[in-house]
Amino acid sequence: MINLYDVFCETAGNQPTEPALLGPGPGDRLSYGQLTDAIDAAAERLQVAGLRPGDCVGLHCPSGVDYIILTYAVWRCRACVVPIPVELADPEKQEICRTIALTHVITGPQRASFVEPLRRGPAVDLPNVACVPVTALREHPDGFRALSSAFIRFTSGTTGMAKGVVLSHETIRDRIAAANDVLRIGPGDRVVWILSMSYHFAVSIVSYLSNGATIVLPSNHFAPAIRAAAQQHGATLIYAAPTHYAWLAESIHGELPKSLRLAISTSTAMERGVAEKFRRRYGLSLTQALGIIEVGLPFINTDFAADRPEAVGRVLPAYRLRLEDTGLGPHLKEVLLGGKGFLDAYYEPWCPRERIMPDGWFRTGDVGELDADGCLFLRGRTKDLISVLGAKFFPQEVETVLLSHPGVSAASVFAQRDARLGEAPCARVVAADPAAAPTEAELLRYCRQRLAAFKIPQRIEFVRELPRTASGKVLHRVIEQRSEASP
Repeated sequence: MINLYDVFCETAGNQPTEPALLGPGPGDRLSYGQLTDAIDAAAERLQVAGLRPGDCVGLHCPSGVDYIILTYAVWRCRACVVPIPVELADPEKQEICRTIALTHVITGPQRASFVEPLRRGPAVDLPNVACVPVTALREHPDGFRALSSAFIRFTSGTTGMAKGVVLSHETIRDRIAAANDVLRIGPGDRVVWILSMSYHFAVSIVSYLSNGATIVLPSNHFAPAIRAAAQQHGATLIYAAPTHYAWLAESIHGELPKSLRLAISTSTAMERGVAEKFRRRYGLSLTQALGIIEVGLPFINTDFAADRPEAVGRVLPAYRLRLEDTGLGPHLKEVLLGGKGFLDAYYEPWCPRERIMPDGWFRTGDVGELDADGCLFLRGRTKDLISVLGAKFFPQEVETVLLSHPGVSAASVFAQRDARLGEAPCARVVAADPAAAPTEAELLRYCRQRLAAFKIPQRIEFVRELPRTASGKVLHRVIEQRSEASP
């Protein structure tokens, strides 16, 4: 069976003196050989802590050099990584520990309180973190040990309970190969990395190190630091969220290096206005990529980035695309995908790939529209649809209108049950300037001028912030539930 640590070692053996990691400090540098040594040293300490092949290990530390070293060290021990994002609340972290049969949790001492009720012995120290043995609260499901599991990663849970997605080493290898058909990442690339490694790792960090590229870590995630790191190290690619590109587009000082060939936007949908502003500022088109934890990166919009930046583009050559009717009109259809690199199973309740995809197709829940060039535009999700007297629409339509008002910086539209209409749209918005916020009546008039009557929110509430998942997606279902519970 393939192991991604072995893939890394093969690459490192071919270029031991080449830089694997640069930053976050101005002089910080780890060559491929040095990174291999650090991984092996950490793995030996994990074995001292009792880590054995087939174990599941909770990884609870911030993104950065340590996160990469520890992930590969767990794989060297032939164990499975279960990311526990540091930004979660303690009850959310404990839920991961209850759901997965963990034997150890790797955590920094200042963040370890959530694991204390499960501790079963003394911790073993590693640089900056410790490996804490914990009591597993369940057995692995039947079928789990037959997989060469690399990750169990929880979905974002934007529309329901999060699921533990099991990814094997073979699955991740297939995803990397599929994405690199388009990205063409190799030893000459230097990739500026900004996103959370708890949510983005398998088709990004692992791909870069498997293909011999250099990962550049800025000192922080704000525009000046991103631009400085890119300039200092001659970046060829940036992998970031739309918010980072919006900051870069607004920043008036400095430039990005001429060596930059790709700026990938992922994690959430990108607005056309951000892409256009970024292109005017730097002369480079933003490339939107659609990442799905169960699938990989099936869409990377390299073909239409210049004139259709809000689209996700053509499906990658390694994937198959099928569209099914949704009843929303001739063009809006549910996106189904097939090919290699799909999840191996959901952990709890256990559901292997053959039961998830009995016909070879994965239902994404996304609804999209293809243009004449085969370029896909995502319009919403089937679970987010609002139905008013049978007339259906996506909340994103109304959110786009609200966000176009200069007095609104964030918006979420959701359905509330209505005895007369079935469902009624409601909205919560964040004012761009709380001291000069528009009134509810003003926003409703604004919507009436731009939307059909059945899409107009029945009420608009101003809030200081919108509830989001740890990866930044708005929790529409949480908003709906809170609304139903309120007077």
